[in-house]
Amino acid sequence: MIDNMLASRKTTLTADFSLAIINVVFLLLFFFILTGSVVQRSEMEVRAPFTKNLPLERLPRPLIVISQDSELFLDGLPIKEDDLIFKISNRPDQPNTAIKKLNILADGALSANLFLSLVERLRKTGLPIKIVTVRITVKKEE
Repeated sequence: MIDNMLASRKTTLTADFSLAIINVVFLLLFFFILTGSVVQRSEMEVRAPFTKNLPLERLPRPLIVISQDSELFLDGLPIKEDDLIFKISNRPDQPNTAIKKLNILADGALSANLFLSLVERLRKTGLPIKIVTVRITVKKEE
């Protein structure tokens, strides 16, 4: 009877794939860590906008220019922020002067925080805002 009980108890061995799965996961993790750090620092540098002798008459209107020291100009004329917001607000008493879109050109040395805070205040007028950039063409030397 004891021999019968020992004979009926068969153990089957099953393959354990957990170690192989862990190895594959670690290899994938190692691969993505290596390929993610291949980017060179020079590819992530940002160049600030640069303008030189910019003819304002060729830029879209109305153009709001923000200087390096946060001075505002509307179509080339200096203006205070409160006056600017009042002027660009669509008022029913002046339907012919309604502005449809704001074009903003900021100096390259302007702080990003100052720029974004001004843009946020201008967004409250409900007008769409377009950031104007200037492309610099480099002449090839022959």
